[in-house]
Amino acid sequence: MTACVQLGRIQRHTVGHVIKLVEQHGSDVWWTHPVEELLPTSVLQKAGSTANALDFEPGRDVLDIWFDSGTSWAHVLEDAEQRADVYIEGKDQLGGWFQSSLLTSVASRNKAPYKHLVVHGFTLSERGEKMSKSLGNVVDPDVVISGGKDKVKEPAYGADVLRWWVAESNVFTEVMIGPTVLNTARDDINKVRNTMRFMLGNLSGFNPDTDSVPGPEMYIIDQYMLHLLQDYASKVTEAYKNYEFGKVTRLLEALVTRDLSSFYFSIIKDRLYCEEERDPKRRSCQTALAKVLDIVVRSFAPILPHLAEEIFQHLPYRKDGDSVFRSGWYVPNSVWKKPGLVEAVEAACSIRDLFLGAIPGKNTVEYELGVVIEPGLLFELMETLQVEETSSTSQLNELLMASQTSLLTEVPVDLSADATVLKGSFLINLEGGDICEEETYKVIIQPSTKERCPRCRKYTTESALTPCPRCLEAIAGKWGQ
Repeated sequence: MTACVQLGRIQRHTVGHVIKLVEQHGSDVWWTHPVEELLPTSVLQKAGSTANALDFEPGRDVLDIWFDSGTSWAHVLEDAEQRADVYIEGKDQLGGWFQSSLLTSVASRNKAPYKHLVVHGFTLSERGEKMSKSLGNVVDPDVVISGGKDKVKEPAYGADVLRWWVAESNVFTEVMIGPTVLNTARDDINKVRNTMRFMLGNLSGFNPDTDSVPGPEMYIIDQYMLHLLQDYASKVTEAYKNYEFGKVTRLLEALVTRDLSSFYFSIIKDRLYCEEERDPKRRSCQTALAKVLDIVVRSFAPILPHLAEEIFQHLPYRKDGDSVFRSGWYVPNSVWKKPGLVEAVEAACSIRDLFLGAIPGKNTVEYELGVVIEPGLLFELMETLQVEETSSTSQLNELLMASQTSLLTEVPVDLSADATVLKGSFLINLEGGDICEEETYKVIIQPSTKERCPRCRKYTTESALTPCPRCLEAIAGKWGQ
């Protein structure tokens, strides 16, 4: 017992003495200094030992190389009861850092130091080769961000491109990187940037606090866009929770290219550009754009922080000191989820697809449409988009992107010789499947009989030199301000 106590004293004094040596000369002292210096007589005397330094031998066994990193949780986690949300590293750490962290934490605290592990594969060259200095295929992250000496061969992509590449990669397998992959990532970000630029530009002069249109009063297509936004926001949040960053980028790309650029923007451009600035119809789509921009920017901020903050700083209604990273996560509104509304828009889109398929490569505004539906549920859905029989400004006509649309219950007997009649059908599914029926319709396509408006470029005016009635009203409204 006395020997054990004495050995413990020697160890305490030895550790203190060695610490001082390491501070003065570095950690190599254990191998470079003689044992008399590592364990001098003065240390032994303090411990009350009569032993000689030569009676001891410095240990040469290597402490587990992962011990230092494996105990990092003890320095990072402030509370002894805390656990990190996630540890992320390569798959080689299953027997390294991940394991040593688990062992040391369980041994000392009886709990794991982490709640989740995210394990990724190794980074390979574009050819699938392991990176090696001898092969010269190593990609330096600093060069990717700032560029190399030859900016033509090694351009500066910036941090966001590198972060996007990481996020969109399937990290659960080996991932490849090189010029082709990085150029694709840059192109993807540019698509996102251009979509955000369109929304920013069309929100000029708009203040959500004073100019927003209440939800029930918004155009149905704008409400439909918020319906899609609700679905997007929920899926992105869930993907982040599961550390599925690649799913986040895929959801973002689908929203940007399919739902916004190819669909929604093409429909609302006429209303944005041609209605009077403060007209409720224009404010309606601006209300939707403001909500879309806000949620989309927040959704990709963890991946593209520089782009997100840049956009946030250029909001026309931004308040001083605002930052996307101080504003919290978005809160989607479940009120935006409106099944009946979806059926009306998707039924109109079915008609639109039939129309567009019949005029490939031609301008839709060169035509007038007749939509023929027998009285019933489908006709009632279309009536929510167009109350009057014939209109060039209705929501149905906006969705179909024609110059004029007539909603009819039967085919006119006096059709012109150049009219084309197409048949289609749409499956209506409401009340969770309780209402499910397929209804047919006909689309009459014929060239417009009117002249092209010099302002909105639709064929809706009696003279090519005079704006159409809608444009004249917008011009008069602007002059009256």
